[in-house]
Amino acid sequence: MHIEVDQSGKIEKMNVDTVLAFSDGKSAAVLIPTEVKRVCLQALRRGGRRKTTIVLRIFAAGLFFLLKDILEEVTLVTIDQEYPGREGDIKGVLLRLIWASGRRFERERVVFRQVGKKSAAHFKAYGVYKGFQKADRILTAEEILALI
Repeated sequence: MHIEVDQSGKIEKMNVDTVLAFSDGKSAAVLIPTEVKRVCLQALRRGGRRKTTIVLRIFAAGLFFLLKDILEEVTLVTIDQEYPGREGDIKGVLLRLIWASGRRFERERVVFRQVGKKSAAHFKAYGVYKGFQKADRILTAEEILALI
């Protein structure tokens, strides 16, 4: 199964929730509430991490929670280019999280490309972001901080 992943509501925008969604026949979405992002940012800033690094790690953690239950079925994950030039960092964190969970997942199975507004992943992410659909999972600060 080849899935596309899109985001609605940037992680670095602390006044909006963030939704990560995938779609390809199946679909799912995880929601990272504004308050969860703030708690994670504050905790990680106290640890001396830079905001850019924190944003990328939260994004990768959200991707992990979104994908972890379907990894065995996935042949290719196309992630929308939300952070141009930082794809290698995101991919590295995501793969480390996957491998640390005991799963095998080849590096070549994760690619970054423009997903586009007509993608089913975009419609899913935007639908949850706007409240037309429900998220399959709402992430907590504790879950995210435990990973990153």
